[in-house]
Amino acid sequence: MLPYATLQEAETAIGRSLTCAETLWFNYTANKSDYALYCHAIPLLFLPSILVPLLYVLIELIFPIASYKIQPKIKISLYDNFKCYLVVTRTFVLIVAPTLLVSYPSIKMIGIRTSLPLPSLTEIIAQLIIYFIIEDYTSYWLHRAFHIKWVYENIHKVHHEYTAPTGFTSQHAHWLETLVFGIPGYLGPAIVPGHMITFLLWLFLRHTESVEIHSGYDLPWTLKKYIPFYGGAKFHDYHHYVGGQSQSNFAPIFTYCDYIYGTDKGYKYHKRLQQQHQQLKDGLKSDAKQIGGSYASAASIKSE
Repeated sequence: MLPYATLQEAETAIGRSLTCAETLWFNYTANKSDYALYCHAIPLLFLPSILVPLLYVLIELIFPIASYKIQPKIKISLYDNFKCYLVVTRTFVLIVAPTLLVSYPSIKMIGIRTSLPLPSLTEIIAQLIIYFIIEDYTSYWLHRAFHIKWVYENIHKVHHEYTAPTGFTSQHAHWLETLVFGIPGYLGPAIVPGHMITFLLWLFLRHTESVEIHSGYDLPWTLKKYIPFYGGAKFHDYHHYVGGQSQSNFAPIFTYCDYIYGTDKGYKYHKRLQQQHQQLKDGLKSDAKQIGGSYASAASIKSE
């Protein structure tokens, strides 16, 4: 809860007039405890877990865009999507939400603040970049560990139930995996603590990104076109396509870890085969057009 009774007190304390954003924050948080603000993480995590995947389900069932689907021969039925949705919702209600409710002391301990002044946009972006890098690196090694035979067969196999992932499969996992993979998301804020706004935005963006890479679609607006080393859906989809035997594409966000540690070789080979296959198809189409043109010319000459 902010230690100011009025806007004037807040402005006097920080030595300047409040910005529009700070005024909105003051009015919204003045009578709310820090714990209540932290609990905003629950709906902010629930929204990308439920609403964002629904967009991809609608694309799959109502507005199929086959040219952007990574595994076009596999169609996830409405029943399978609903079954996955139930598993994700159950995990959220029984594991994720209760864990968030009891983890507030750790947030206070690492120094996440709710006070004024608000961080600048530059500070927010810089901290988010750090959070993404730290989470990506630590999750890379955790993910590799979860592909050890015993761990995979007893825990991680649940997440790989769908070899052609859909949006809901991003959170489709064993309850223990859900808890363990939640740890890297807190390491960045623990190392570089910031404002509660930055922390909540980080949780929302990370979960939305997770849905995107599990979507099964390489859409035109994918962030890999704008963010260096970003893997995107196509990069992670290959990991699910190979399944339990996969020793490639472990990083959840960027591609540099897989490049540095040589765990992207299978994916590179797969891409080369796809490119060769596409070139062969294009060559056959070109030959067919040329042959068709020759026949047409001969026919017109004969008619004349």
